[in-house]
Amino acid sequence: MVRLLLRFSEKVVGQPITAEIILEQGVPVNILGAQINQLGGEILAEIPSAHLDKIVKAFRERGVTVTVRKLIEVNSDKCFDCGSCFSLCPVNAITLEEDFSVVFDEGKCIGSTCGLCADACPAKAIKLTR
Repeated sequence: MVRLLLRFSEKVVGQPITAEIILEQGVPVNILGAQINQLGGEILAEIPSAHLDKIVKAFRERGVTVTVRKLIEVNSDKCFDCGSCFSLCPVNAITLEEDFSVVFDEGKCIGSTCGLCADACPAKAIKLTR
Protein backbone atom coordinates (compact mmCIF):
# COMPACT_ATOMS: atom_id res chain seq x y z
CA MET A 1 0.00 0.00 0.00
CA VAL A 2 1.12 3.53 -0.82
CA ARG A 3 -0.03 6.75 0.78
CA LEU A 4 -0.84 9.71 -1.42
CA LEU A 5 -1.45 13.27 -0.37
CA LEU A 6 -4.03 14.72 -2.77
CA ARG A 7 -4.36 18.51 -2.88
CA PHE A 8 -7.47 20.01 -4.45
CA SER A 9 -7.49 23.65 -5.57
CA GLU A 10 -10.51 25.92 -5.36
CA LYS A 11 -11.11 25.28 -9.08
CA VAL A 12 -11.56 21.52 -8.75
CA VAL A 13 -12.71 20.96 -5.17
CA GLY A 14 -16.42 20.98 -6.11
CA GLN A 15 -16.05 18.13 -8.58
CA PRO A 16 -16.52 14.44 -7.62
CA ILE A 17 -12.99 13.60 -8.75
CA THR A 18 -12.16 10.97 -6.13
CA ALA A 19 -15.42 9.09 -6.67
CA GLU A 20 -14.98 9.19 -10.44
CA ILE A 21 -11.46 7.81 -10.26
CA ILE A 22 -12.46 5.01 -7.90
CA LEU A 23 -15.30 4.00 -10.25
CA GLU A 24 -13.34 4.40 -13.49
CA GLN A 25 -10.16 2.68 -12.35
CA GLY A 26 -11.79 -0.01 -10.23
CA VAL A 27 -9.12 0.46 -7.56
CA PRO A 28 -9.97 0.63 -3.87
CA VAL A 29 -8.95 3.93 -2.29
CA ASN A 30 -8.79 4.06 1.48
CA ILE A 31 -9.31 7.64 2.67
CA LEU A 32 -7.32 8.04 5.89
CA GLY A 33 -8.02 11.71 6.49
CA ALA A 34 -9.38 14.79 4.79
CA GLN A 35 -9.64 18.53 5.25
CA ILE A 36 -11.74 20.06 2.50
CA ASN A 37 -13.89 23.15 2.10
CA GLN A 38 -15.04 25.34 -0.79
CA LEU A 39 -11.56 26.90 -1.05
CA GLY A 40 -9.76 23.59 -1.59
CA GLY A 41 -8.23 20.97 0.62
CA GLU A 42 -6.34 17.76 1.08
CA ILE A 43 -7.07 14.05 1.24
CA LEU A 44 -4.63 11.49 2.56
CA ALA A 45 -5.40 8.26 0.74
CA GLU A 46 -3.93 4.79 0.65
CA ILE A 47 -3.93 2.71 -2.55
CA PRO A 48 -2.47 -0.65 -3.58
CA SER A 49 1.14 -0.19 -4.78
CA ALA A 50 0.47 -1.99 -8.05
CA HIS A 51 -1.92 0.77 -9.13
CA LEU A 52 0.20 3.77 -8.14
CA ASP A 53 1.09 5.05 -11.61
CA LYS A 54 -2.40 4.92 -13.08
CA ILE A 55 -4.06 6.48 -10.02
CA VAL A 56 -1.52 9.31 -9.81
CA LYS A 57 -1.96 9.98 -13.54
CA ALA A 58 -5.76 10.01 -13.24
CA PHE A 59 -5.72 12.54 -10.39
CA ARG A 60 -3.15 14.78 -12.07
CA GLU A 61 -5.13 14.79 -15.33
CA ARG A 62 -8.04 16.26 -13.35
CA GLY A 63 -5.96 19.04 -11.81
CA VAL A 64 -5.20 17.47 -8.43
CA THR A 65 -1.69 17.84 -7.01
CA VAL A 66 -0.40 14.43 -5.92
CA THR A 67 2.48 13.88 -3.52
CA VAL A 68 3.96 10.54 -2.48
CA ARG A 69 6.32 11.17 0.42
CA LYS A 70 7.02 11.32 4.09
CA LEU A 71 4.31 13.14 6.07
CA ILE A 72 6.23 14.32 9.14
CA GLU A 73 9.81 15.05 10.06
CA VAL A 74 11.05 14.61 13.60
CA ASN A 75 14.17 16.42 14.76
CA SER A 76 15.60 13.95 17.27
CA ASP A 77 18.07 16.58 18.51
CA LYS A 78 15.20 18.82 19.65
CA CYS A 79 12.90 16.06 20.96
CA PHE A 80 13.25 15.48 24.70
CA ASP A 81 10.70 12.63 24.90
CA CYS A 82 8.09 14.53 26.90
CA GLY A 83 5.23 12.48 25.43
CA SER A 84 2.92 15.42 24.64
CA CYS A 85 2.49 14.09 21.12
CA PHE A 86 1.84 10.51 22.23
CA SER A 87 -1.37 11.20 24.11
CA LEU A 88 -2.96 13.08 21.20
CA CYS A 89 -2.25 10.80 18.24
CA PRO A 90 -5.61 9.51 16.93
CA VAL A 91 -4.04 6.66 14.90
CA ASN A 92 -1.51 5.35 17.45
CA ALA A 93 1.43 6.29 15.22
CA ILE A 94 3.38 7.38 18.29
CA THR A 95 4.40 5.03 21.07
CA LEU A 96 6.38 5.26 24.28
CA GLU A 97 9.07 2.66 24.80
CA GLU A 98 9.88 1.10 28.18
CA ASP A 99 12.63 3.70 28.64
CA PHE A 100 9.99 6.42 27.95
CA SER A 101 11.51 7.37 24.61
CA VAL A 102 9.07 8.45 21.90
CA VAL A 103 8.90 6.38 18.70
CA PHE A 104 7.10 7.46 15.51
CA ASP A 105 5.58 4.97 13.08
CA GLU A 106 5.37 7.00 9.88
CA GLY A 107 3.47 4.16 8.21
CA LYS A 108 0.49 4.89 10.46
CA CYS A 109 0.80 8.69 10.46
CA ILE A 110 -1.86 10.72 8.64
CA GLY A 111 0.30 13.83 8.49
CA SER A 112 -1.07 17.22 7.50
CA THR A 113 -4.69 16.08 7.66
CA CYS A 114 -4.14 15.82 11.42
CA GLY A 115 -1.08 17.65 12.77
CA LEU A 116 -1.97 17.28 16.45
CA CYS A 117 1.52 16.06 17.36
CA ALA A 118 3.23 19.04 15.75
CA ASP A 119 0.87 21.47 17.47
CA ALA A 120 1.43 19.80 20.86
CA CYS A 121 5.21 19.59 20.72
CA PRO A 122 6.70 22.16 23.13
CA ALA A 123 10.15 21.78 21.54
CA LYS A 124 8.82 22.19 17.98
CA ALA A 125 10.67 18.97 17.10
CA ILE A 126 7.88 17.71 14.83
CA LYS A 127 7.29 19.32 11.48
CA LEU A 128 4.56 18.51 8.99
CA THR A 129 5.91 18.20 5.48
CA ARG A 130 4.01 19.90 2.67
